[in-house]
Amino acid sequence: MAKIDEARVMFNTLCQTLDNMQWKYKKEETEGLFAVYTTAIGKDLTMRLTIHIDVDRQVMYLKSPMPFVVAENMRDVMAGAIARANWSMLNGSFEMDYSDGFVAFKMIVPYMSSMIGADVCRYLIVLSCNMIDKFNDKFKSIAEGSMTVEELQRFISES
Repeated sequence: MAKIDEARVMFNTLCQTLDNMQWKYKKEETEGLFAVYTTAIGKDLTMRLTIHIDVDRQVMYLKSPMPFVVAENMRDVMAGAIARANWSMLNGSFEMDYSDGFVAFKMIVPYMSSMIGADVCRYLIVLSCNMIDKFNDKFKSIAEGSMTVEELQRFISES
């Protein structure tokens, strides 16, 4: 099967999974681009989710930007917080662009030559939302200086 055909199958599986979960989303399907745009309501903050099916790399890629940026003087502190959060997670990770303070969660699922099913799509979405919801308000507090990395570490250890 050609890469584009595999990507289309993955995209259809993802959309069918979201439909079965009764999840509202927008989709974009153009030549070589398959994307889903959606949101989820967490305990503290709304989460924007973008899921791309990358034809060339043969991966399903979820990215969720945090609804804040980290001021330059707090980026070293945030980097330490992100490292601690990432260490506690099995799948997915947070990242920060040092140049502008942009923080996001990402999760990547490869599918090359082995189509993944609805259960993996559901896992990608649910796990991502859980991890984002667990940490987004903590990261926002750290960015604002109202929480320390040590307090985050205690939160991680207790959860």
